[in-house]
Amino acid sequence: MRLFSRGNTGESEYDGDYAHDNSIGVSVGSLKARKQMLLLNPEAGWMNQPINPYLAPTDLYLFWGDSTEPGTLASGFSGGRGRTSSGERIRQILKFGTFTGNGYVDDATGHGKFLRSWEGLRFQSMAIKCCSTLLVPPMERNLPIAADQSQFARRIRSYVANGNQLIMIGGDYSTLVFINRYFHFELKKTVYDAGPFEKLPEKQLPENCKEAFEDMPETLPQSGLSVTTVTKQSLPPGAKLIYATPVSSPVFELTYCESIMDKDSCDTVKPMGKSCAVDVLPQDCPALEKLGRPCSCGTIMYVGYDYVEHHSHTIGRSVWDKILRAAVATKKLGKPGLGDMTSYT
Repeated sequence: MRLFSRGNTGESEYDGDYAHDNSIGVSVGSLKARKQMLLLNPEAGWMNQPINPYLAPTDLYLFWGDSTEPGTLASGFSGGRGRTSSGERIRQILKFGTFTGNGYVDDATGHGKFLRSWEGLRFQSMAIKCCSTLLVPPMERNLPIAADQSQFARRIRSYVANGNQLIMIGGDYSTLVFINRYFHFELKKTVYDAGPFEKLPEKQLPENCKEAFEDMPETLPQSGLSVTTVTKQSLPPGAKLIYATPVSSPVFELTYCESIMDKDSCDTVKPMGKSCAVDVLPQDCPALEKLGRPCSCGTIMYVGYDYVEHHSHTIGRSVWDKILRAAVATKKLGKPGLGDMTSYT
């Protein structure tokens, strides 16, 4: 450790790890990239400026499964010492969790909660009520495979239908497989879209997204193969684009709704251990309500950037970081409390 003072050298305002304004600094360590400086000049006013005031929403959960930290095969092969997973990069962007020495745990303030398994009481509790957001990085190494009427499949659909928000991160085909398998969509990956991807006019944005995306960039770039887009023709009725080209979209929102079968059908399937809840189109909900069949909806947002390309052994910044923070700030469709579909799944 050594003390140093730059004094009035006339050099540029910032010079590596050194002080720039007659203040005293403490340099720690021998490597420049690991040096830290403590400014002791009270007139600098640095203590009154927050380094980064961002806090993740308290209703946000990050799925952190067995493969989240190791990452995808793509992140392992794409090169570079210190390359890390999409999940780890996302955790850093959102300033998520508290490090204990044995890994990251829920932040004591509530600004960072992990979902470590699709099984167990935490997800069971999340699935029966509103309103939370679940952010899921790519799951290439441990994509859950379950029957359509399995407890997991019914629970993940119930979670969304009960007014919650599911955010799926792209950059890996497993994300689209997950959405298609458990929500019965037929999304198709675009072979390659070079972009740039333009934000839709405000009046065309999803109503619940307008505030969160108001100050977001007008265009987003493709970067190598980092952005996986979905062909617009494969999107279901009612899909709402946020960014797009004439061919595909890297950021969009799907509204997923469930209603219940008619009484006779429900009485038939329930003894067989099946769910009385069925997929319905959002536009059919008003008519179903008149028939006495409750209808409840939530959202699935797709963000097609892989969150790996912009860092190797050091952390870089990308305009896509802003999109991630906007996504988790999007409003939920439901109202707080037990979800309407809880009794039927």
